[in-house]
Amino acid sequence: MAKRPYTGTKDGIATAKRAGTEWFTRAMANRWGFSNLGTFVVRDVRRKTGVLSTHATARAADSGYMNTAKARAKAVEVANWLADNADVLGIEAVHDYAYGKYGRGWRCDRGKWKTYTAKDNAGSVGGHWLHTELNPAMADNAKALAAAWHSIPKPDKA
Repeated sequence: MAKRPYTGTKDGIATAKRAGTEWFTRAMANRWGFSNLGTFVVRDVRRKTGVLSTHATARAADSGYMNTAKARAKAVEVANWLADNADVLGIEAVHDYAYGKYGRGWRCDRGKWKTYTAKDNAGSVGGHWLHTELNPAMADNAKALAAAWHSIPKPDKA
């Protein structure tokens, strides 16, 4: 998996929801039973006043799961699947808030997972959801995202 530039919020505040991001939330629900905890909302990053959240770009999706051992195991498998297939799916970031003590995050510009610490984390320690960020092209193109999604076998355990 090649490292790619991270868009972050460089594309600015969206004017509406984006078709690919909305398709992604439905796909997470249909395939794995995740609930849609939110996509497009103009707000700052949690506990970081003045720092725009990628949710404001309408390219971020929060996919919730139940607080059970079985659901958590599935969430780990899905998070790894998303990161492993990020190039094909146009994924720029995945945050897994319930990993270890402080969570973990995968980003396209480093091409690997980073385990968070007490001082360096994504702000939602212990949360039972996966936060996924799409690149602008996939966020805008539900048809392309669907084709990419269906081209990849789902993980064995999830």
